Amino acid sequence: MTADYQPNRFDGKKAGRVILLLCMAIALVLGGVAWLLGSYRQHVRQPPMSSLESQRVLPPEPRLQANPRLAGEQQIARQRLQLDSYGWVDRTQGIVHLPLEQARQLLLERGWPTPEEVVHGH
Repeated sequence: MTADYQPNRFDGKKAGRVILLLCMAIALVLGGVAWLLGSYRQHVRQPPMSSLESQRVLPPEPRLQANPRLAGEQQIARQRLQLDSYGWVDRTQGIVHLPLEQARQLLLERGWPTPEEVVHGH
C-alpha cells in the first residue's frame, strides 16, 4: 500500500439521511403539484350545460352506422312490413301497395296490363 491511499468509509447513517431528504423533497414537490392542479380545476370549473347545449347534435350526412347489422335488420323489417301490408303510394293518383301474395293472386286473375291500359291508366 502506498502512503497516500486512504480507504473510503461508508457511513450508512449519512446515506439514510440523504435518501430520507430526497424522498421528502419528492413528496413535497408532488404535493405542491397536486395542490396547484386542484386549485386550477376549481378556478376553471365551467357552469352546468343548458338543456340546449346538452342535446345531442347529429353530424352531417353521410353518417357511419354504429351497428350495421342492426341497421340492416331494421331495414329488412321495414321492407317486409311494406310487402305484407296495405298503404298508399300516391293517394292523388290512386296508387296503393298491397300484400305480395294478394298482388300475385290479382295478377293471376286479371293478367298483365296491356300497353294501352298502362298508357291510359285503366
